[in-house]
Amino acid sequence: MTRFLAVLSGLLLAFAVTLVEPWPALPALILVMAGWRWRVCAVGAVLVALGTLAFADTGALVAGSIGLVATTYLLNTATVSAPVGVVPTTIPSVGGALVFTVAAGVATLLPTGLAWIPVAAPIAVILLYALVIRGLADDRPAAPVAPAPPE
Repeated sequence: MTRFLAVLSGLLLAFAVTLVEPWPALPALILVMAGWRWRVCAVGAVLVALGTLAFADTGALVAGSIGLVATTYLLNTATVSAPVGVVPTTIPSVGGALVFTVAAGVATLLPTGLAWIPVAAPIAVILLYALVIRGLADDRPAAPVAPAPPE
């Protein structure tokens, strides 16, 4: 199933690049097909898609959708050769991708006249990350280590 999702999301990524700009479609498709065998080419295909988005200056909806497809492609391509039981498309991974895509879309709706936003954004990301990690950390004191028996 992972291989099928990798192939499907790779073809969707190449098709999305074709819809945005036709000229990088062939390199994207070649890198997508090579990415099914060599993972480094999958990263190249995503970089071609990102370059296409930057060059074409698309809107947030198109960029968000291509970003979701690229995330799915990288998740599934990276785990094609993983051990049995490794599933890339879990509820947390899909939910996280969707939540951050929606958050990025909502961020594009903020007024652009706020000059302090670029300064506040990294600080907000670090604070949110610290809150998430704090919630996952174990606050219990470590169990005392028993002394080694005398020899």
